[in-house]
Amino acid sequence: MLMPMLRFLSAAALILALLASPLVAAPPAAPDPALAADLQADLHCAAAFAIAASEQTRGSAAALALPPMAVRGKRFFADVGARAVEQGGMTQVAVRDLLVAEVTAMQRRAAANPDTQLAAEVRPCLTRLDAAVPPLQTPDLAQCAAILTLAWEEERAKEPQGAGQGNASRDLQTLAQVLGSRARSAFLARGKSGDEADAALGAARDAIRNEEASRPGGVANYDIAHCYDLAAPDAKSHY
Repeated sequence: MLMPMLRFLSAAALILALLASPLVAAPPAAPDPALAADLQADLHCAAAFAIAASEQTRGSAAALALPPMAVRGKRFFADVGARAVEQGGMTQVAVRDLLVAEVTAMQRRAAANPDTQLAAEVRPCLTRLDAAVPPLQTPDLAQCAAILTLAWEEERAKEPQGAGQGNASRDLQTLAQVLGSRARSAFLARGKSGDEADAALGAARDAIRNEEASRPGGVANYDIAHCYDLAAPDAKSHY
């Protein structure tokens, strides 16, 4: 069973050529014998994360039981590929071919039991992932309101001036408003005054804007999927 390559690889320039053709189309190059064992292990893990992220996008239950790979796996993949070129003395083509060979080998091993093999490939690599790319932070309601507000403003800024608000920005605005309202209610429930709740929401917005401007990765360091869970409609109401 051939697993599809993950979509986020399009952001990694080292392997762009893989996206338009089957994995078996490019003959794998022999790994550089001078390549450090640690870097080879990282490249193996990068390939494993690529497959896991692809399967998560596809909705595979086995893949979804693993940590989310769409953000952290992408960063790990890109960093390892760059390090193989800069420190390992490999060309971009050699890195690409090595990754092709890794993925193809994993696919062969997975033929009999893809779900079990996926976990067997990925789980030993999670320690490397945690060391290189810390786990995503879980945002609270106020942080989620700030993150979705920032996303709405960015989406709105892309739209032509004078045009009505598009569906994407309108949806983000609605989610930001829902989260902001719920965060305010939570502050009030903890005994804060209305002014104090508003000030806390403003402080959260300022903090998120500062992180986006100054921290590597910005809001991508947060588990944004959690914000969508927090914005889900209440069981007995529309919101």
